[in-house]
Amino acid sequence: MAGLATLLLLVSLTSYLRLRSLKMLFLVAAFSVFVLKGALLLAERAEQSTGLIVLDLFIIVFLYLTVAKR
Repeated sequence: MAGLATLLLLVSLTSYLRLRSLKMLFLVAAFSVFVLKGALLLAERAEQSTGLIVLDLFIIVFLYLTVAKR
């Protein structure tokens, strides 16, 4: 999970640096939080708890902002 999130983070970061689009920045933020969550789970610092559910909520919000029409 963390490996795929890291790969997607790198791809979205590269796209943001090329396009400088606000939507791509939201995508970078979503995958950054996803990598953080994966790192916490890999380090066994966190179990599925309220804190990780809040991280999931941030991921969903950032992904929504990426695809929301403005």
